[in-house]
Amino acid sequence: MELLLYGIVFWVFAVLSTVLKTITKEAATWRTIIKVTPAILGVIFVFLNRPFDTIFYSLLMIALAFCALGDAGMEVNILPGLGLFLISHIIYTLNFLTYGFSFGIGTIPIALLFISVSILMVYIFFYQRYLKTADEPAQAEMLRAVIFYAFAISLTLSSSLFLWMSSGIILGSIPFIGAVSFVISDSLIGIREFHHSFRFAEPIILTTYYLAIFLLSMSVLVY
Repeated sequence: MELLLYGIVFWVFAVLSTVLKTITKEAATWRTIIKVTPAILGVIFVFLNRPFDTIFYSLLMIALAFCALGDAGMEVNILPGLGLFLISHIIYTLNFLTYGFSFGIGTIPIALLFISVSILMVYIFFYQRYLKTADEPAQAEMLRAVIFYAFAISLTLSSSLFLWMSSGIILGSIPFIGAVSFVISDSLIGIREFHHSFRFAEPIILTTYYLAIFLLSMSVLVY
């Protein structure tokens, strides 16, 4: 699949999904199908453009597939959605770390990995404190699940940075930006669900999410 064609079809479905999610509140099968289509297209794009069969591209496809399942799960309830997305982030992290180490063990990439994890731990600490200031704070069990998930996303971001630095490939910044976009999207979901609603929540959350999926799928062209 050509990049231009993929980009056009991906963003047509992404925009359509965002508009439908914004103007319709009740879950519907047809809306769910449209919502999961961009992630499925990501799987197809990686499959058709992988230069050869390796575990890196296979795991990338599996992670994107779990994102599609997570999309569907979120339409039912936030807990199954979080669980499926959690699996995807575990796969992203293991994949990026493993492939990053295949380029060798460099001091700078390792240092940046630990620095980024440390910074994100500080972010998570203040994030969970902020969520607790809601007028009706989430139950402790739910809040722990959200924080654990936030930790998993932070590892996806840190491992994508590690892979970028280890490979020395300039365009490695593309999947890294995708991971950053994922953190932004899911942080906003947490605020909307457990603290307060805000204007244009759906367009902002879905746009950053679809940008994350699109850029992470670009890993097949970068690496």
